[in-house]
Amino acid sequence: MSRRTDSGFTLLELLVVMFIIGIIATMATLSIGVSSSDKGIEKELRRLGDLVQLARDDAVLQGREFGITFYAGEYEFSTYDPAENRWQPLGDGDAPFSPRPLPPESVAELEVEGRLLELGERSVPARQRERGDGERRAAEGGGDAEDYGEPQILILSSGDVTPFELGLRPAAGGRGHSLNVTENGDTELIRDER
Repeated sequence: MSRRTDSGFTLLELLVVMFIIGIIATMATLSIGVSSSDKGIEKELRRLGDLVQLARDDAVLQGREFGITFYAGEYEFSTYDPAENRWQPLGDGDAPFSPRPLPPESVAELEVEGRLLELGERSVPARQRERGDGERRAAEGGGDAEDYGEPQILILSSGDVTPFELGLRPAAGGRGHSLNVTENGDTELIRDER
């Protein structure tokens, strides 16, 4: 008499395997989400580094001063107008230097010459000025257009740049990246270790 054995899996074994596959799939989904957020942050910092280089080259070639102003969720370039003795934001007509948003769901930290600056929201007068409201008020005799203010980062016609470091990290936590810009305009992208 030979003994016959049933081959196959028990219901308990199948449930354990399904549970393990579920855990692995969840971990993979979470890591892909963080990775894509990381890629957006890294891409934006690389773009900013390229724009700093482009602005530096334009400043030297054209003999004009550029500036960068950072806000909590965006940044914009400006140029100094010596005829009017004030800084003016560059708009959509200056395509590469048009205002740019920072990656959504990211937190920005700006350190300028060793000091950590608090980034606020973009001011209403700057938005009005983009639409031309300030200039219209000035033309109507309502006084001078409101002063834009000095940008946090200067890119001078001599080729010098205000040294700064912009750090971006996902709002949900985790590692981010930092862009370090030196006085002579060299840029370095650094992956945060914390």
